[in-house]
This record gives sequence, structure tokens and C-alpha cells, in this order.
Amino acid sequence: MVLALVGSASGASAGVNDVVISHVTVTAAKSHGNSAVVMSISNKSGGPISLISVTSSDAKTSMIDYDVNMCQGNHAMTLIANILITGGRTQELGYKYQGAMLRQLKTSIVKGETVPLVITWSNFNKAHTETVEAKVVKPPKHLFFGMTSMKM
Repeated sequence: MVLALVGSASGASAGVNDVVISHVTVTAAKSHGNSAVVMSISNKSGGPISLISVTSSDAKTSMIDYDVNMCQGNHAMTLIANILITGGRTQELGYKYQGAMLRQLKTSIVKGETVPLVITWSNFNKAHTETVEAKVVKPPKHLFFGMTSMKM
């Protein structure tokens, strides 16, 4: 799924037309559990943007994080406030390195369903919020949300 965000751009800073969100999935999970978010965010502008949040009405909380490998089982997850995406670059969110999580799901989400995600980013002049549909997929083998430590 590829979603082009619609809006206007000014000067070298990124406008909504300059950001493309694609390949959006979340992992299936039971009520009160956690789900990993995977997506690509392409900044087609000449200026930087900052990913501020990835949220869903299906979850009580969410977070943007850094983890070397969520499928390894012995990791330390680091909560991060945002992810800077320079102009002309694509940022992958996934199970390794930068990622996002939906936490404390209000209901179970099942493989094959779709879940609305609200993506918020800023071009440092204005915050932009877009809703995208994420396909629910089977979690990869050994996906591990139990953190051995949390760095903030």
C-alpha cells in the first residue's frame, strides 16, 4: 500500500506533497498486548522532517523506539522522541533499529484486518497529521516485546 499525502509545500521545507508513506503493517496481537509497526516514510523534499508519533485509536499508548533487533530476545529498547528524516531520504521503521510500537491494545487485532494509524511529522514550521491504514500481519518468529531494559 502506498499513500501520498496531499497538501502544499513552501520553499525548501517539506510540505505534505513531499512525504510518501508506504508498506504499512502492524503485527497481530491479543487485547492488552503490543504490536510492532513497520513502514517506509520517504521525504521527497530538499529539507528535513521529523517523525513525531505513530498512534492508533486501537491502542492505549504508543512509542517510537530504537532496538538493535526485536527478534533477538535479549535487547535493550531505547525510547526516542522523534526520528529525523533528511531531504531526499527514505526511513524504514521495522523490527531492527528505528521502529514504532502500539502498546496496550484495546482489542485483539487479527491477521488480515486493517488498523488505522495516525502518523504525525513536522517540517519544523508546522506539524502534519495523516491517517493511514495498516495491514495486520503475522508477527515474525521470536518477536520479543519483553524488555530486558528500557533506556529513556
